[in-house]
Amino acid sequence: MEAEVDIAICLRQWDFSETSQTAALLCRRLGLVRVLGKGTRRPDPRFSGGLEIGTLGEAVIVPKNSSGLATIAGWDLRETFRSSRADLTGYYAAMFAIEVAQSILPEGEPHPVVFDALSDLLSRSVDVPWQYAVTDYLWRVLGDTGYQPSTESYSKGASAFSPRLGSLMGTDVVNKPDSVWAVLESTAEAICRLETDGSSQGLDIEQAERVGRLLAWYVRELVERELTTLRLLFGETTPKPLFPHE
Repeated sequence: MEAEVDIAICLRQWDFSETSQTAALLCRRLGLVRVLGKGTRRPDPRFSGGLEIGTLGEAVIVPKNSSGLATIAGWDLRETFRSSRADLTGYYAAMFAIEVAQSILPEGEPHPVVFDALSDLLSRSVDVPWQYAVTDYLWRVLGDTGYQPSTESYSKGASAFSPRLGSLMGTDVVNKPDSVWAVLESTAEAICRLETDGSSQGLDIEQAERVGRLLAWYVRELVERELTTLRLLFGETTPKPLFPHE
């Protein structure tokens, strides 16, 4: 099979043998691809810089056959995103964004918007608070994957969010058996502004963090498993059920 060349971000890598690795790559054109790299752990001109999590390179990929992994036949390191490792919280934000991409995307389906969003977050300037970067990233990812929250059922006042429906709504339209989260009115208004502006830059930093936390927990519900980096970034605050007995 003919090799494909694409720009890619390494989402994860595992040692396979003394000289080889397996990796999950997010390619801009090919989407999420799991690869086996033979010889990536030894000096080899085909693999400049080696495969490391959170780096970007040009990958030469031989597509997989009916079973097994694709093969990475070349890796030209282009960007290490040093700013994403400048401080501990920034590092957690980067690792969280990487985990979200790996968890929510199906394999082999192109998602250039998610690729660009992840690249933007990893290259975030240290002058940009992580709260804005993560909230914008999650909003773009959810929009591109078809899960962006709806605000059609929301009106000012007491509000709730249904992770099952992906909907922000007034508490007066909530069906009591549904598992929904209570949402502060200021957070609900911030979500509406994010939807209108397409960016969190018009929010204050506390609003951006609250919206980002809600979106992060929504992603956790979508993928139906724990995200190991979620609490590292957002702390132990969890969504509060609208109905206390839940």
